[in-house]
Amino acid sequence: MTSDAEKARLRRAVRASLESVTEEDALGAGRSVAENLERWPGWDAASVVVAYSAIHGELDCGPVIRAVQRAGKKLLLPRMRPGRVLEFAEIRDLGMLRAGRHGILEPVAGCPKREIGEGTLLLVPGLAFDRRGGRLGRGGGYYDRALAVLPGPGRRVLRIGVGFDRQIVEAVPMTPLDVRMDFIATESGLFAAGSPVAEGAPGSGSPEKPLEDEGRTTEE
Repeated sequence: MTSDAEKARLRRAVRASLESVTEEDALGAGRSVAENLERWPGWDAASVVVAYSAIHGELDCGPVIRAVQRAGKKLLLPRMRPGRVLEFAEIRDLGMLRAGRHGILEPVAGCPKREIGEGTLLLVPGLAFDRRGGRLGRGGGYYDRALAVLPGPGRRVLRIGVGFDRQIVEAVPMTPLDVRMDFIATESGLFAAGSPVAEGAPGSGSPEKPLEDEGRTTEE
C-alpha cells in the first residue's frame, strides 16, 4: 500500500472514531490540555503561543487561549490566504475573530501578521498522531506548508500536536517532507515525541506522560 493510500485509510478510520465526540467532550479535553500546559515548565519559558480555532471533532482550544490571555503571552491564530497558504496573526481578544473560509474563526484583516520565532509554542491540530511525533492532517496541506518553513530546532519553536487520546495511533505514514511534532498533548497529558528537540525544550525537564499507554477546514 502506498503512503497516500495508507493516509487515506487512516483518515477514514480516525474520522469515524471522532463522530461521537460531543462539544462537552471537546471542551473537557481542552481544559485538561490547558491545565497540563500551565503545569509544564516550558509554558513559563514561552513568550508566544500559536493556538487554533477548533472545528467539529477537534479538541477545543478555547481553554488554552484563555490561559494564554491570563498569562499575558502574545497570542497568534492562523489565517487562510489564497493558494492554500496559512499565516499567523496576532489577536488581543476573541472579538478580533471572524468566520473565514469554511466558517472557521480567524483573525480579521486588520490583525497584524507575525513571523514565528524563538520562544514560541505552536499548537497544531490534526487527525492522527503517533508517539514519534508523526502527524496526519486533513489532506489540504495548510499546516504542512506552514511547518516546512518555520525556524529549525535551534530557534526553539516547539511544535505541539493537539488531539484526543483516541487520535494517537501506532504509526502515522510519513514522507521525507512531513514535519514531526516535538510534543503531543491530549486530555491524558503532555509527552515528548521522538524528536531531538524534545529533550531541549525551553526551560523544561521531562514533560508529563499520559496516564495510559496507547487510541479544519476539513482539508487542513
